[in-house]
Amino acid sequence: MCVVANAQVVRLEVDYIDNQGLVPGDTYRVYAVMEQEGDILDAVFGEKSAPMSITSTAPFYQHPKGGSLSSDIQRYETTQDASLLYDSWVTIGAEDNYMNAVSGFIMDFTSFDQGGELSTNDGAWFVTPDKRQAMAPPSKRILLMQLTTAGEVTGLINLHGRTKAELDADGNLLSGQDVIQAEGLTFVCKRP
Repeated sequence: MCVVANAQVVRLEVDYIDNQGLVPGDTYRVYAVMEQEGDILDAVFGEKSAPMSITSTAPFYQHPKGGSLSSDIQRYETTQDASLLYDSWVTIGAEDNYMNAVSGFIMDFTSFDQGGELSTNDGAWFVTPDKRQAMAPPSKRILLMQLTTAGEVTGLINLHGRTKAELDADGNLLSGQDVIQAEGLTFVCKRP
């Protein structure tokens, strides 16, 4: 069961992922759902006026070969050890190291890497807006994180991005991009 709260321009959706019992607990993926295909999401952040917190009532599963960012998941290694597919990590749009430019900015992932919470009031994970992984695909869903735990997850996050630029048939700019700033988005993940 997943409970999600809506905000101004984007909303969150949580999917339950069947991890086939390869790891302890349940696996969830959290997505930002953008207004239109081509909208850009470039940061998940926390700041003093809008802190970020992702917690669980039990430890997050962290595979020894995984990491806090999806770019730490080596695609080849997942073919050798399927349990690596269910590591807990954060991202923007990509699930492994292939063509993945996600990075942390003033983020301390130490607690999260040890199975604990992920929180900040002065940091972000991000990609530059020119990266394909930052753009909403036809589904309008951009992957933000994968979390595996035997507990109940609660999250409070903030998103930054921009709307898709509108072009005419000749490629001339019809309208500029508006900033997307969605603060205080919440989600809960519980065992189905």
